[in-house]
Parts: sequence; structure tokens; C-alpha cells
Amino acid sequence: RLLRRFRDGDAAIPAFAEDYAFLIWGLVELFQADGDAAWLEWALELQRALDALFWDEREGGWFSTTGEDPSVLLRLKEDYDGAEPAASSVAALNLIALAQLTGNDDARAKAGRTLARYGPRLGRAARAVPMMLCALSAWHTPPSQIVLVSAADGGDALTRAVARHYLPASVVIPVREGEAQRRLAGVMPEVGEMRAIDGQPTAYVCQHFACQAPATSADALDAQLQPS
Repeated sequence: RLLRRFRDGDAAIPAFAEDYAFLIWGLVELFQADGDAAWLEWALELQRALDALFWDEREGGWFSTTGEDPSVLLRLKEDYDGAEPAASSVAALNLIALAQLTGNDDARAKAGRTLARYGPRLGRAARAVPMMLCALSAWHTPPSQIVLVSAADGGDALTRAVARHYLPASVVIPVREGEAQRRLAGVMPEVGEMRAIDGQPTAYVCQHFACQAPATSADALDAQLQPS
């Protein structure tokens, strides 16, 4: 479990749903930056905790509090994406990304139930829930993965090629051959057999891990990433 405050050696105050959601979001971004399986493993662990403590099985979405504090008489779900987006908006985006990374159907189903639960709010006051609208857009975009496999240091040209494209609904998966790849395959079995062709950094552009031909040059990867 997360705690919300730490100062002078003292950790206290059980975390709210937003604390879990924001940290998971950051971990997913870190994983896409360096491919360290530890980030993804931690994100999945925290998502399980978020669901266990805050998920509303009856109506979908996440309560802000656990309901364990007797002084909190009513559990609420924040639905305003202000200076800080609402926990349910961020968690829905997280689950869509985690579903793309791991193929977890339950994660995608929870995201779908949340979007359905907030549907009337989206129609009446869309400007108040921009992050939930981002999740809705991601939900309706075909999921894709861009796997960048390298045998050692390198792959910067392919990474720059990906960065030249606006791909908000894609997840990027850096993979380093060897022990790092074996550990990542424990969470994402599909990446276990992907290889750097002839020792060159290699990109695989996939939908549901059904991939196009491997690309070993920035030009070839650019061509695959162009809108169809």
C-alpha cells in the first residue's frame, strides 16, 4: 500500500486513488522510455492494489477513498479533470495502455466500464473531463505496439524515427536482448522471440502483436508509421 506523506522519517496517511493512478501513469511512461521490466511489474502491482481498494464493481470507476476510515461517511468518485485530472480518468488511460502491453482483457474491460459510467458526463460537460475524453479517444483507436529491439547500446535512430510521429494511442516497448529481455518476457511473452536482425537495432510495428516486417532503418520504420 502507498502512503501519501513522508517527512522527517515519518510516513503517514493512506494514499487516495489518485495517488495510485498518477504513480502508475508515471511508471508506464518510464517503462516506455527505457524498457526496464521493473517499472512495468510495479505498475501492474499497483494497479491490482488500486482495483482491490477503490474499484466499484457495481457501477464501474474508482472511488477516491477506500471506505476503511469510519469518519468518511460517503465514498465519492471525482469526475472533474481540473489542474489535476480525476483518478478514474487517469486509471482508464492506464488500463488501456496496460492492456496494450500485456494483452490483459480484464484491464480493457474495466476501462470500458468506466467510460460507459461517465458517458452522460462526457455528453453534458465535455470541457470538464478532457482527460476522460483522451481515454475515450484511445479506446476507439486500434491498439498498436512499437517494439524496439537492440543487442547492445544503439537504436537511437529508430527511437528518433518514432518520436517524429504523433502516436498517442501507441505504446513503445524498448527491448534489450539478454537478461533484460528474458525478464520482460515473463510479463509480455510476445517479446521473448523478437530479435535484433543481424545485430542491428530492429523495430517491430504491431497491432495485437501481429507485426509488420521488421524494420532496421529509420526510413523503413518511417514508412510503416505513416497514416494508412
